Amino acid sequence: MASKDPLEALLLDAAEVDRTTLAQALAGILGVDTESGRVVLKPGFNDLDTRRKVLAFLLGMKAASLLGKVETEAVTNKDIIQQTGMPTGTVNPKLKELRDRRLVSQSATGLHYVAPHQVTAAIQHLHGGDEG
Repeated sequence: MASKDPLEALLLDAAEVDRTTLAQALAGILGVDTESGRVVLKPGFNDLDTRRKVLAFLLGMKAASLLGKVETEAVTNKDIIQQTGMPTGTVNPKLKELRDRRLVSQSATGLHYVAPHQVTAAIQHLHGGDEG
């Protein structure tokens, strides 16, 4: 009988997102509309600082995408501004901070999203981790 390679314990699916953790992280902050797939802000959203509001919205788009409610989770700066009601002068610098912290990615066409490998760190940051 051949022995199992101990390195196999390191194998994982980098594209897999822990749906339970994502759902728990966003509970009370936002939801996803059943019909349109639009991210719906809840009262807890207002308790977040502006950087975390942008991050929460992008994680909400990730959830909507995973639920099959939207074609893509990637959004423009303008989408974030329109759907959250936050001003341009707030959203754009926060997106840059989130990119610099490697919590958010930007496509070649300028769309923003949380990549699968960024979800865990993004959730930790959303709930107070990584203050630096």
